[in-house]
Amino acid sequence: MNKVFKVVKNFFEDFILDFKNKLFSSKYVLKGKCKKCGACCRNILFSTQAGYVKSIDVFNEMRKKHRYYRNFRVSGVVSEKQDFQNGALTFECKFISKNNKCLIYPFRPLFCRDYPSVRQDLIYNGVTMLDNCGFYFDVDKKFSEYLN
Repeated sequence: MNKVFKVVKNFFEDFILDFKNKLFSSKYVLKGKCKKCGACCRNILFSTQAGYVKSIDVFNEMRKKHRYYRNFRVSGVVSEKQDFQNGALTFECKFISKNNKCLIYPFRPLFCRDYPSVRQDLIYNGVTMLDNCGFYFDVDKKFSEYLN
């Protein structure tokens, strides 16, 4: 019964995410296709209202408040990026296999289901997709289409 509940829950989460994305459409759209390289599962940045997580103590507090952060472990530290990212901890999912497959794909967290989400505030602040990612952001309408 628990598996049936999770499948139904996941269906509704996917439905709600799709509805949210259509209702609050952006000036940008997501294009491309996943290359199944696993980079997005190994190069995760988490943030709080104060900015990117740069301390293991802050991450441990996040883990206490929200269970899904327990699915991730620290994998490194950002360097040689934009100033606001330098020193940020990078995280990887505990459920990514060596061949880049998600071991819990049907039951993956909402955080993973919503990736990559189109958020104008992030795009305006210069956030881009990972290098060699199959996804990319593009404008919803070209300027010439607005002129017509």
